Amino acid sequence: MQNMLGSEEASAPSEPEPPPEAVKPAAAAADAPEDAPDGRHSRVAPLAPSPAVSHVSLVELSLEEDGPAAGGDWTASAAPRVRGLDKLQELERELGAAQQELKLKDEEVAKLNRIRNEIEAEMEELTASLFQEAHKMVLAANEKQAAAEKALQEATMKIDVLQAEVAALKTLVITSTPSRPNAHLHPQIDLGKSNGIKIWKKGHHRSPSNQELTRPDASPPSSPARSPPQHLAAPEHIDEVDPRLLSEVSAWRESPSVELTAPFVRDVYREDIEPCLRFATPQLTEKVTSAVLQNSVCIEEVSSGLRGPNFPRRCALLNVHRTCRYRMKLPGETGWMDISQICRNRITAVCDFLNYLRYIERGMVKGSVIDIYREIMRLRRNMAVARLGFTT
Repeated sequence: MQNMLGSEEASAPSEPEPPPEAVKPAAAAADAPEDAPDGRHSRVAPLAPSPAVSHVSLVELSLEEDGPAAGGDWTASAAPRVRGLDKLQELERELGAAQQELKLKDEEVAKLNRIRNEIEAEMEELTASLFQEAHKMVLAANEKQAAAEKALQEATMKIDVLQAEVAALKTLVITSTPSRPNAHLHPQIDLGKSNGIKIWKKGHHRSPSNQELTRPDASPPSSPARSPPQHLAAPEHIDEVDPRLLSEVSAWRESPSVELTAPFVRDVYREDIEPCLRFATPQLTEKVTSAVLQNSVCIEEVSSGLRGPNFPRRCALLNVHRTCRYRMKLPGETGWMDISQICRNRITAVCDFLNYLRYIERGMVKGSVIDIYREIMRLRRNMAVARLGFTT
């Protein structure tokens, strides 16, 4: 196109340049619609130049303006413009696609950030809950360990107590020698030689035939009518038993218990234990009875160093002045109470009976029902004797 313009300029005479006002109508005429060969006007809608291709559009417009002025073909001059429009549309499509892709990526990034924040919050919550659970587990383990150690200590103490009770039971059942031992529980003891007491025996006792010869100075035997009555010792071994009491002991032996809910223990408590532990003060009587039933009373002999000059003191249970060689301590009390010999005997008699029942309950006494019955009757007799003020 430039060659054509150059040839036209070379052939045409030089003319003065028109003023700017004349150029504007010419440009307007160039921009004005031209008549088509069929007499209709063909109009091409101007497009708003994009910022990205503004420079290219201006160059193409300037070339299009120069083309008709040079007398070139309109179709040939419009081809670059069409190509520019296609290129512009393609760029706009690419730009829209890039913007859409960028928007999707922004949404995906926002979604990932939200998921990350949620995961971090869940991790923090899970970590806190894990620490709390771990703290609870450690605390529970420490509590269980302390409880186990305490239970072990209590079990060890119970074992020691049971071993001591077993030793005491063996001493009581096997090696003890009371004033009137039971032949069934102590077969090793010769009743005829026990404590130097002569047991009355049936049979005819004959004196030696030479008694008068060996003792010429002996006085003649006194008449039975003039001699004072002699109380013969009652035999220790009595085979007669009370069938009612034996049945009660046998029924209790099936399921032994020291609680007062058992009929046999309740009857013994009403007939022997409660009268034996009845003292001057009702409140103190109740405390002593409760301590004895719970096996928590403590009685010890007062040592010579603690007796002091004024040894006769007031007995706390009888509420009279007596020679108090023993003292007692009840659970929940801080001080000791002085008690007399009779009170000590009454309390220990009840304790011996209840301890024997506890031994039976724990399965530490092996024997027949009749043997257990006789020992229980002996202990009940001791309670009655102690209640009356006699020594067993």
